[in-house]
Amino acid sequence: MTAVAYTAIIAVGTAYIFVLRQEPISLEIALLSLLPVQLIAVFMCAAVVVRFADWRAVGFGRVQWSGLLWFLPSWVVLAVMGAGIAQALTAQMMAGLGAFGITLLAVTTFLVAFGEEIVFRGVLLRGAITRLAVPAAMFLSALSFGLFHWVNRIAGQGASETSLQVLFAFLVGFFLAPIAIRVGNLWPLIIWHWFWNIAVILGQVAVVLHPYALTGLAIQAVISIWLWTDMIRKGRAD
Repeated sequence: MTAVAYTAIIAVGTAYIFVLRQEPISLEIALLSLLPVQLIAVFMCAAVVVRFADWRAVGFGRVQWSGLLWFLPSWVVLAVMGAGIAQALTAQMMAGLGAFGITLLAVTTFLVAFGEEIVFRGVLLRGAITRLAVPAAMFLSALSFGLFHWVNRIAGQGASETSLQVLFAFLVGFFLAPIAIRVGNLWPLIIWHWFWNIAVILGQVAVVLHPYALTGLAIQAVISIWLWTDMIRKGRAD
């Protein structure tokens, strides 16, 4: 229900901003419009956790540092992408954003990452594990995360582009679900997700489609297969 409520808030907010109102004409206006929507969604998530569970139960336990090793390749790819985008960004592009725009970018993308990780790799995944086998719970988390990105269609994004984004989000969720379990704490995922969102938006500003994004996806796919196979094997052994 938390995932449904979160999706509904984002969908209604997106429809209001991009359909009922005039479509934002700049990145800064779009981020400013989305900020209160994300604040409401995150507040709802926090209220659910405090009222019905606790932060440790939804994925904020002790960090298992050995699990972070599986996450390291994705951080390396993200760092390479960031370096490439930084080189492509001109002073004029950054001046166009301004200090206020950069602050909005940082805050709004953090709220997006925080909310989505709590919902899909926190409440949903941890709750599903109590009722389903671990692989089934991870698949439900990944599938829900992918389908959630259909809300971008409301913002006027093309059907084919949205379909690709849904597929990409599913594959990312397929990778992050076992990582969340292995690491035992959502903060590393939240921070990676945050920086990824920033990289995607700044890449659009700089008109850069970085080839390392596909490389990162391929690496994540290989790691995902290994982690899923290991978890399925351990599940059968138990």
